[in-house]
Amino acid sequence: MRWTVRAKISLVFVIVISVVMLGYSFASFFFVKSQVYGYLHELGDSTILRLSKNTLTALENKDKNLALEILGAETADKRVHAVAVSLGDDKTLFAGARTADGGRSWEQIGSLDVITQECVVREAKVQKNGRVLGTAWVYITKEYIAGRLRDTMSGMLVMFAALALVLMIALIASIGEVVAKPLKKVARGLGKISEGEGDLTVRIAVKGQDEIAQFASSFNLFVEKIQSLVGKIKENADILATSTSQISATASELSASSTENSSTLSQVSTTAEEVKQTSMLALEKAELVAKLAEDSAHISAEGEAATKEAVEGMERIKEEMEYIAESIVKLSEHSQNIGEIIEAVNDIANESNLLSVNASIEASKAGEYGKGFGVVAQEVKSLSDQSRQATAQVRAILNDIQASTSAAVMAMERGSKAVDTGVRLAVRSGGAISVLAESVENSAKSATQIAASNQQQIIGFDQLTQAMESIKIASEQNTKGALQLEDATAQLQMLGHNLKDLAGKFKVD
Repeated sequence: MRWTVRAKISLVFVIVISVVMLGYSFASFFFVKSQVYGYLHELGDSTILRLSKNTLTALENKDKNLALEILGAETADKRVHAVAVSLGDDKTLFAGARTADGGRSWEQIGSLDVITQECVVREAKVQKNGRVLGTAWVYITKEYIAGRLRDTMSGMLVMFAALALVLMIALIASIGEVVAKPLKKVARGLGKISEGEGDLTVRIAVKGQDEIAQFASSFNLFVEKIQSLVGKIKENADILATSTSQISATASELSASSTENSSTLSQVSTTAEEVKQTSMLALEKAELVAKLAEDSAHISAEGEAATKEAVEGMERIKEEMEYIAESIVKLSEHSQNIGEIIEAVNDIANESNLLSVNASIEASKAGEYGKGFGVVAQEVKSLSDQSRQATAQVRAILNDIQASTSAAVMAMERGSKAVDTGVRLAVRSGGAISVLAESVENSAKSATQIAASNQQQIIGFDQLTQAMESIKIASEQNTKGALQLEDATAQLQMLGHNLKDLAGKFKVD
């Protein structure tokens, strides 16, 4: 059972009125009772005074019949239950009467002990000229008191109940008009907000300045603030949905770009490793060239010593010519080998240059992360150019060596034919050998430079590999961050749509 405000207030009024009626009934009961008792005492006093006067003659003459007639007449009053008199100071009953047959008659009593009904007893002396003739008793019945109380209380209760009923009806009607009706308006307003589309444009008409009016005004102010708040939430939800969509698209593009950068960096790392292997091979070749150049230098020194010996003793020219011829042939062979090695070094330098160009292109694709890699690739290209210049110098020197060797061979042939020109040829041969020695020394220096350059290339490629590894790690972290950002923006976008849906359930305009 649902109790309305009107029913609750009415119940409170009923309880209050009932309590007031009960209290008033008790107060009225005791008041009427005290009034009736007072009235009965007055009645008893007046009756005993009258009885003492009326029985004066009968007691003085000791006329019992007269006394009984007087006493019977007194019992005609329904309020009087019994009357009795005694003679002298002796309280022995002289004559007595009490009501009988429901108050319609009276009967004589022989003793006061037969009076069993609850009564109010009044007693008085019957005197004449100061002499006590006897004692008179009047018994006023308490049934009269009860009847009087019942009648009085019944009338009062009926009157009070009618008054309470009228008051309660008036209060209930006024409650319905003053309290229940405004509260129903407020309830209807709240129902429109809580049900259906959540209409926040609902307002309650404010009349008067009582508590209900203040409540309605506060309700309107509250709904107005909620309306403003929900309106702002809807606007912010739209902005949030648009922003999260843009962020989500940007995060997707960033994730794709990071994935592409990681793939590019992997390719560049592979290319750098291949260039490093090529540089290590070039270093081995350069060391081999340096060793061959050292051998050539020793041979040149031996040739120079042989030339000096030829100047000192031409008689051993013929024997030593063969040795010189063999040395020159070996020198020619070594020169040929050096030429092949120089050719290989030149090819390696060209390949290193090509790889450095490719590395520069890949570094430019990497953007900000590939700047360090681009610097290293430029250094590799510079070292490749120096290697090509050095091989060109070595090639020129080898050409000179080959030319000198050919000249020495021709000199040998002429020496065999003309020993007398041996000294001149020996001197020429010595000069050629000196040039050869110088060329070999230059070749050794060039080979050393090539080896040093290749060593620097290897160091540069190590640094390049480390830089690429760092860039790769950073790119992977960027990829993970982009994926996390994409997930976060997806969740944020979902929250924005939920917030928009929730705010859309309210009508604000």
